[in-house]
Amino acid sequence: MAYVILGTCEKDDVCATACPDEAISHGTVTVDGVEYDQYYIDATKCNECGTCESMCPSSSILIDLDLTDKEKIYQKVSAAFFAQ
Repeated sequence: MAYVILGTCEKDDVCATACPDEAISHGTVTVDGVEYDQYYIDATKCNECGTCESMCPSSSILIDLDLTDKEKIYQKVSAAFFAQ
């Protein structure tokens, strides 16, 4: 399991500042021809403490088990960001 940041993120860096594992980064990645400029959570660093989710003012961070089929693209986007 890991937390995932959705496209509704307001890019205010509250989550990145609050993360005790420094697992959250900002940047740009292109997946399936679509460019995503947002924050991403590195699933290999995240300890699933939930701090980011509780601090997010736009409720844009979810645990991957709670993602809808439509939201699952953000798992792929996050993985692509950290693979580059």
